[in-house]
Amino acid sequence: MNKSLRIIILVPSFPINVNDIKGGVHSAIINLLHGFLSQDIDVRVISFTKETKKKIFVKFSDRIEIVHEPEGPFPIHSLNYLFVGPFILKRNINEFNPDLIHFQTGNTLKFTKLFGTLGIKTILTIHAFAFEEMKTKTSIKDKLTYWFNGTINELFPIANIIYISESSKNSHLNKKIKNSVVIPNALRPAYFELLPKEKTDNRILYIGVINNRKNLLFLLKVLNQLFKENVIYTLDVLGGFKDEEYKNVINDYLNNSDIKHNVFLHGWIDQSESLRFIAENDIFAITSFQETLPMVIAETMAAGKVVVSTAVGGIPEMIINEQNGFMFNIKDENAFYNILKLLYNNDGLLSDVGKKAKDFATTRYYCNKVAEKTIKFYYQVINS
Repeated sequence: MNKSLRIIILVPSFPINVNDIKGGVHSAIINLLHGFLSQDIDVRVISFTKETKKKIFVKFSDRIEIVHEPEGPFPIHSLNYLFVGPFILKRNINEFNPDLIHFQTGNTLKFTKLFGTLGIKTILTIHAFAFEEMKTKTSIKDKLTYWFNGTINELFPIANIIYISESSKNSHLNKKIKNSVVIPNALRPAYFELLPKEKTDNRILYIGVINNRKNLLFLLKVLNQLFKENVIYTLDVLGGFKDEEYKNVINDYLNNSDIKHNVFLHGWIDQSESLRFIAENDIFAITSFQETLPMVIAETMAAGKVVVSTAVGGIPEMIINEQNGFMFNIKDENAFYNILKLLYNNDGLLSDVGKKAKDFATTRYYCNKVAEKTIKFYYQVINS
């Protein structure tokens, strides 16, 4: 009888309470674990965290466990990954005996690989490129942080790569890659199970961090312009501010706008609440300057919602314009305005586009299908 596949997944700061997950890489991991439930695989997720001073085991299923390891005594993540992380990883390797180690993020977490992998093959999922994100940062501190992370990625490459989009693969120029594959992030069944709305009440949803890169101000300006023409949308914003300067910009604009009573800043909320907001809204809007393959687009498409987004990064791989969603150029305020005006009170169009979005998401992002592709790549790397 063949031995079951055994995988260690490495990630920084995975919440001990999964309801505290706020999207991004952590959502991608928890959704992938749901897909692994139906597969012949044993998984240990190792989270390096400052949330606890002692090792904590969380049983996700009979064959999947999450181990929260104290990150270390240093105030800087990179120092903990360099001086403490390798020993933590070695100990877990000896306990779990994995066939493969899967890094779910790169940057300074790669320091744990320098002395800690004991010759076991490694895979990296690239969720974003540090040098690209650096371009959207405004503070010197943030720019230096992302420059440092990007430099680490170049100096300490991992030869086996999972890209989450074709555009991500095409923009990665590293020549030391042995095996690579494009596998989008997974979605768990809960998003697909949300029921469609029978009638629109013109509600728009924004989910994510609020900063200059995400460009919420652009969305607010267009909604304010529409309001003046009696095209009145309600906007729910789920997420938090990254810096006080941008928070002041948004609050100042809202306080002096016509839409201040139609915009609701809810802050970060847990996943169950997020699902409720997705179900209750009609349109998901993303107005970012830069993205890779946003999970929130896949989540809202899976729920049968209409996505209106900037055509950046891997988003054109997700949206077939005017069929399963809408895209526009970030420099074209009129295009975004016209799309929202077209969708206003348009039950038939919202229903038709939403259904096509759901069908597309089911084919590409359902967790079981993503898990199968991931395991196939695991075996490819192990046998190479």
